[in-house]
Amino acid sequence: MSDAPFSTADAAENAFYRAFAGTDLTAMARVWHDGDEARCIHPGGGLLSGAGAVLDSWRQIFAGAAAPTVRHRLLHRTGAGGLSIHLVEEQIGPGDDPERGLTRILATNVYRQTTDGWRMVLHHATLPLVESQQESPAPPSRAPTSGDRLH
Repeated sequence: MSDAPFSTADAAENAFYRAFAGTDLTAMARVWHDGDEARCIHPGGGLLSGAGAVLDSWRQIFAGAAAPTVRHRLLHRTGAGGLSIHLVEEQIGPGDDPERGLTRILATNVYRQTTDGWRMVLHHATLPLVESQQESPAPPSRAPTSGDRLH
């Protein structure tokens, strides 16, 4: 893999998912911003701050793991002022059978243009809520008031 800077946010994103699928910590480190600005939240996990904590989490994920199946699909992209924000659907599962047991994950990836090319500054991944198709919430019988919890 080249040490050349990523010329676009898309190039950095593709490198991120190649590193993930290859359980390649060195390649993963090339994608991430190398300072305190780096942030990561893995599904079900807490906020990791700084490149050291983020890369240590990937080291733990990759340790002894077989290379997984990792697919990603861009759902939405927006950007301005040297930032590019990508909303992505990930499908991750065992590498031995790429069609079996894929878990759907939604992620927000944020990239910053730096003097070293585009680098990831945020990866926030979460498992989407599973709603029963038979059950739907009842429509509100009144308008919410200031005491109601909306989120």
